[in-house]
Amino acid sequence: MKKLMELGASQATPAVRTDTHGGWRRELQTVVDRHAGVRVNGNVASHRTRELTASVLFAVFGTLTVLGFKLQNPRNLGERHVDVLVKHWHSEGRAVATMQNELSVLRKFAIWIGKKGMVRTLQDYLPHVPRAELQRRTVATKSKSWSKNGVNVEEKIAQADALNERFGLMLRLAIAFGLRRKEILMLKPWKCDHGDYLAVYPNAGPKGGRARNVPIENTFQREMLDYVKARMPKGDSMGWKTTRRGKPATLAYSCQEYMRRMSEMDVTKSAAGVAGHGLRAEYSENAGLVNKDRPFVPPTLGGTADQMPAEELHLALSQVSEKLGHSRTSITGSYYGHFKGLRRPPQKVSDEERQARSAKSRPVLRGVVPASSASAPSGPVQDKAGRRRTDALLDVRQMDLPLKDSVVLFKPRAPKSGGEG
Repeated sequence: MKKLMELGASQATPAVRTDTHGGWRRELQTVVDRHAGVRVNGNVASHRTRELTASVLFAVFGTLTVLGFKLQNPRNLGERHVDVLVKHWHSEGRAVATMQNELSVLRKFAIWIGKKGMVRTLQDYLPHVPRAELQRRTVATKSKSWSKNGVNVEEKIAQADALNERFGLMLRLAIAFGLRRKEILMLKPWKCDHGDYLAVYPNAGPKGGRARNVPIENTFQREMLDYVKARMPKGDSMGWKTTRRGKPATLAYSCQEYMRRMSEMDVTKSAAGVAGHGLRAEYSENAGLVNKDRPFVPPTLGGTADQMPAEELHLALSQVSEKLGHSRTSITGSYYGHFKGLRRPPQKVSDEERQARSAKSRPVLRGVVPASSASAPSGPVQDKAGRRRTDALLDVRQMDLPLKDSVVLFKPRAPKSGGEG
């Protein structure tokens, strides 16, 4: 009898919930797998969007655990948790753009768990902070480069060499070519060196898969690339091959290790006022100063819009933007600022282009294909068939014009008497 009671107790034990931290991770992964593949608007989410969403959510619940909230199930996330999170982010000095992005991920997660409207705006959680400080700025007002913020680049590279030789090589590529973190880690220096340019391939980390060729325009870039190649095996990418414990390293591990090494050198926003991304800002400013065709002084270094004609300045800004992997100069303003008073010069359009655009914008009946009178057969039968075809096209009103709700797209047609069998 005693053995039966012990057996019954052992069988009943699994019914008692004893979730650990791994339990909430499994449950969160289940929610992410179920919903992250579809955007809020119903479109399919990219693989990168899914990765970013998952990383933000796991970081959020990890932070809540550190703050003392032992959530056994991520679906129990409530308003007070979000409120504590935002105040914690602000106390850490996190950027406004970062906080807004992570709130948008939490807002999406709240919809997934049936709590739409739970996540509010950033101003609602920080009412005592001036509204101007919570505005997202996409244009730099001061330099984000290491040098302008008192960080000695040469000393930091020497410190990186002492910490980890491969990490020091990464910093040399960042300052010489303005590469992003993932682009550095996935770069194969021997393969990507094409003599007069460094190729960044679409499957090697660029944002949006946008490939580009970064020109090698000075001896500094060539020396840095040759120095890296001399210490890297042919065919190897820059990312770490193994973890600190000797296991095979993944790209995710290399990204985290890159940030850990930056923290070990005190290159963080809280410690130095700049982040590792500041090397990309430094490259952008240098690219403007040493531009081969149109050198200019960026706004973050005191440059003004009257240093050269507006059309020439726009061309120079476009050249730097292309080197950074962007098509619009407004995007790269987040690195070196915006020239006050600079206006885009009027675009010159030839008469041929103007006529082509005018012809393209005219309403055209779909399905009507002009035919030459010489090749098209003529006669009463063909004329009658052509009239029937034109009447049918006019009935459905398929014209390339802006349509309002009151416009009838399809005109009902009266049924023929004596229908065909």
